[in-house]
Amino acid sequence: MKPVWLKIIPEEPLVLGSVRPDAQFLTTRAYIPGRLLRGAWAEWLKTQGEEDEGILAQVKKLRIWNFYPAVDDGQLLYTLPLPLTAMTCKHESGFQTAFLSKNKGHGVVDTLLPQLAYHLLREAGAQMTAPFALTCAQCDGRMEPAEGFYGVYEAHGRVGYDQFRPRYHAQTKVALSRFRRASQFQMLYTVNALSPMAPAVFDKNGHKKVMFLGRVYGDGEVLQELKRALNHVAIGALHTRGYGRVHVEETAPPHWPSLKERVETFNCILTDLWQDLKRLAANPDELPEKPDGLYFSVDLLSPGVFVNHGLPELVPELRINGRVLRPIWWATRPDMASGWSTAWGLPKPTNLAARMGSVYVYRWKGSLDDLLPTLQALEAEGLGLRRDEGFGEVLVCHPFHQEVEER
Repeated sequence: MKPVWLKIIPEEPLVLGSVRPDAQFLTTRAYIPGRLLRGAWAEWLKTQGEEDEGILAQVKKLRIWNFYPAVDDGQLLYTLPLPLTAMTCKHESGFQTAFLSKNKGHGVVDTLLPQLAYHLLREAGAQMTAPFALTCAQCDGRMEPAEGFYGVYEAHGRVGYDQFRPRYHAQTKVALSRFRRASQFQMLYTVNALSPMAPAVFDKNGHKKVMFLGRVYGDGEVLQELKRALNHVAIGALHTRGYGRVHVEETAPPHWPSLKERVETFNCILTDLWQDLKRLAANPDELPEKPDGLYFSVDLLSPGVFVNHGLPELVPELRINGRVLRPIWWATRPDMASGWSTAWGLPKPTNLAARMGSVYVYRWKGSLDDLLPTLQALEAEGLGLRRDEGFGEVLVCHPFHQEVEER
């Protein structure tokens, strides 16, 4: 099943829900969770007179994944969250290939494939003369994790990377009493909303509209109903106070690498790094020329909720053609999966989750052709529990893993 890409352009500031650090502050995420769009669609269907059973049947026909932010400036190729394996210079953080000099840093590099090659060499019996360590190629300084979302742009025949820098729209309001429906004495709260504008990619003093790109899987006719609903209702919180109006349209990233291309490139770069690091071993003649098997990464584009024998865990298993695969290498951190049900008027269950950006590497003893159908289904259906709420969205062999030199 092929995905349909949608572009969401906010017309008003967005309050996209997040954990509240204090009751006096309403904060927002920088991306649009798929469950939030599903809830807005359900609200629209209810205003059209649909019964609860009909609404449930409709929303089950689409898998709505999450939508990631970028600045609508120039030719955007795609936008994604950075994996947890991405690192940048601690002193001069940022992409080298950014189009504006004020946004340039010493570069962002992905460490997954170098670390994986080192790990597999040690597993094969390599006697490495030095521990694995990374420093900045320009200043020899320390590296730290790079977080957030990045967009890939093309201009004047050059491809550049730019990190999304959100702007926030803050407004202080008077709290209302739930009982009197009037202002509450000495009670104020501040809304920190995501602005529909952000600093431009190509103009150092300009600002451009923010856009969100994401994938939807399912019936084409039902997809048109989703688009019509989102163009008529607000998303997020505070609908009646000037927040949440958006415009939705179909689009297609002009350069989105195919799944087969991503897996093949992943293994080619791994083999090259294996051969480079093999030269550093004290016993290179005893080591094979390339790693054994076919390798692929599964990257979380949203928090993932995983359970093993009834107990929560952060490391998922895959079942492929009757075989159970455990990851041979991973990078993850804990998070919480929660939410609010407008229909119930109650909070949703809270689960331990693996954080967005987590990376898991698996080894497959077989051909790529046998593996591809399962990986395609994995990208369409997701991984773990609560996938209908947007948790467990995955991408196989994230394109940023190819960036083993600073970009």
